[in-house]
Order: sequence, then structure tokens, then C-alpha cells
Amino acid sequence: MNSREAAFKILYDVDQNGAYVNRALSDILRRGGLSPIDAGLCGELVMGVLKYKLTLDRIISEFSSVKLRKISTSVITLLRLGIYQIKFLDKIPPSAAVNESVKLAGKYAPRSRGFVNGVLRSAVRGIDNVKFPDRSDAAEYFSVVYSYPRWMVERLILEYGEEECEKILEAANRKQPVFARMNTLKASAGECAAMIERDGIKTEKTELEYVRRLVGKVDITQAESYKNGYFTLQNINSAMAAEVLSPQPNEKIIDICAAPGGKTTHIAEKMQNRGEILAFDLHEHKIALIESAAKRLGVDIIKARAHDMTKEIQSLIGYADRVLLDAPCSGLGVIHKKPDIKWTRTEQDVAALCELQAKLLSVCSRYVRRGGVLVYSTCTILKEENGEQIRKFLSSHKNFEIVYENSFFTYQNGGSGFYICKLIKNDD
Repeated sequence: MNSREAAFKILYDVDQNGAYVNRALSDILRRGGLSPIDAGLCGELVMGVLKYKLTLDRIISEFSSVKLRKISTSVITLLRLGIYQIKFLDKIPPSAAVNESVKLAGKYAPRSRGFVNGVLRSAVRGIDNVKFPDRSDAAEYFSVVYSYPRWMVERLILEYGEEECEKILEAANRKQPVFARMNTLKASAGECAAMIERDGIKTEKTELEYVRRLVGKVDITQAESYKNGYFTLQNINSAMAAEVLSPQPNEKIIDICAAPGGKTTHIAEKMQNRGEILAFDLHEHKIALIESAAKRLGVDIIKARAHDMTKEIQSLIGYADRVLLDAPCSGLGVIHKKPDIKWTRTEQDVAALCELQAKLLSVCSRYVRRGGVLVYSTCTILKEENGEQIRKFLSSHKNFEIVYENSFFTYQNGGSGFYICKLIKNDD
């Protein structure tokens, strides 16, 4: 199986069966026997097609005699793969993109082999003349050119204006840096970075002293510095959640929606592994992820358990010095690394998530002691889930007040889109 066939299988599984792209990609790379070069191309094809699916479909519709809705999943996947290579990958000759796609059609859609060949050859000749929407309709233009569902574009224009919206969309389609958090329980940030460098991974400093960018294509899981717990992967803006929470040694902390444990272990590091962290997640199978992360990093103050945190735990009322609620959200801030969110998230999802966030906020606020801290964070940039959600909370919880609030955008520093709000509980 070569890179294109592997990419086809993943994209078909995502489109036809609703597979999670990152899981499907890691599974097939692990057992597919691909060389590093082929694995890299496979990842590029998968992520590229998902990022630009709507744009690719617009191009296909220009050269196809068959309506898109009547084309089978196998064939539309092959066409998207071919068009993506022709349109976006300069290093691949168009003839190779066509020929390899036709070969795959012969294996997976033999009756459509001639159709695939015809559409792709027509695209090679005429792709530069495809007409896109005029900028006078900004929502339609952004939707097709940057490949986002129109509802998402309209919402971002409404909330941020056209100029800011375009920055958000463009940045999420670009490759962004991989960030690593140095484990300061093991050594200083500089010493941890030096350990990483010894494994042949270049690092760059960021505005957070203990967070580094990892430079180049590397398999960090094979690095001895990773295995020995000198660092963990964590986005720089995600790391700001624990930074804002500012946990202290010997405090009692509650972390809500904690899996897979990135923020939880960060909190423990800031506490110098002294005190108590109660980490909760809805799903039992995710508790093992938290425990595994803690073990690798040398953290032993985390007690993780599965629980539906919309249901109050009476014994925890007023228990915690600080509570972190990293709330379930629409995830629009992480599209740069999970492009399938564009096509799986709906407006109805946002409404349901807002209800869930409100329930979690109300319940978890009860666990904060008088004078304690509640931090609410999301990896979305929709105001309805962020600032507006907090204002609704404050209208019925007047004993809390905001002491910090910020939104982070990918175009600013290459980090994920994030919202973080810190509240103090003044009295009961």
C-alpha cells in the first residue's frame, strides 16, 4: 500500500463511516508499512483534502458531467485526492496525480475509471480558469476559497468582522508549529530542552519560558527525552489555562473534563507535585490516559476518576482552592490540526454544547471555596460559548467576579484558538 492508497482508505473511512481522522491516520501509519516519506505524503493528502474539501468539490463540479450528490463516496474521494494534488502540491507533476488516481480507481471503483480519468485530465487543462465567488459576497467567497461551511463563516463575520474572520480562516488552513511543554519536575526548562536537542529535535523558545516549538518533522514518541518524561506535547495557548489558574503547592485542585491529562499534569508541575488534584472525565476509558501521562511525567498527586460532572458531588462543595473547567466545546480553535471539525460540527451542536457548558459551570462553581478561583477555558472562538457564556453565569452567580479574560487566535502565535476566563469567588 502506497501513500495515496493509504490516504484514500482514511478519507473514505472518515466520509463513509464517520471515523476520527487523527485516529484513522495513526492506525494506518502504524500498520501500513509506509516509509517516512510515504507516511509524510499520506498525512499531507489526508489533512489537505479535509481542509479544502469544499474548494475541491467546487472545482470537481466544474469538470464533472455528474452532479456531486450522485457520485459515490469512493469516486468523490479519488477525485478530491487527484484535484488536491493538482491544485495545491507543486512538487507533484499533474500527470502523476492523474495516473495514480486512475490506478486507484481501477482497484476501488473500476466502473468509474474512465470518468475519474476524464474529470482529472480536464482539471489539469482548465483548473486555473475555474470561477470562484466574488468578494462582494464575503461569506460565500470565504466559504469556497478557504473551504468552510457557510454557517461557520457567517458566524465569524458577525462576531469579528470580515478582516478578522479572514485572518482566522487563513491561519487555520496553514500548517502550524508543534509545541512542547518542558517538565520542570525533572529539570529546568533549559535542561529539558537540551535533552530534546540531544535526541536530534531542534527547539525554539516561545513567550512562555517552559514551552518550546519543535522544529522539523519528528516522531517524538521515539525520543528518549519523551519516553523519560522530560517533555510532553501541549499547545502554547492550552498551557495558558494552568498559567492563569496559578495553582500553588499543597493546594486542593479540581480539574473538570481532564482527559487526556495535559492540563492536569501541567497543574501538578506548577504545584511541584505537592498537594492534591482531583481529575474528572465523563468517560471511563479516558482515565487511563490521564494516569499514563502522570506516570510518564513523574506526577503522583493526581486522583483520576470517571464521573458525569453535571451531577453534583456533595462532598466536594467548597472543597477546592482552585477549579479548572476545560469545557466541552465546538472546537473551532483547533481546526488547524483537526480539519474534520469543519464538516462534522453543526449550529445545532453549538446550541447543545452551550447548554452543557452552563450546567457544568453552575455545578462546578459550587466546589470553589470562599476566596478561591474558578477558571473556565475552551478551545473555541465562538463568543456564545465564551464571553457570553460567562456573562450568563455571572447574572445568576453574583458572588463571582472576573479577574482575567482573554481570547487567543491561531494567527497571533501559531497556537490553537482558545478562551480563558479566571473568576474569584467572593463569598458563599
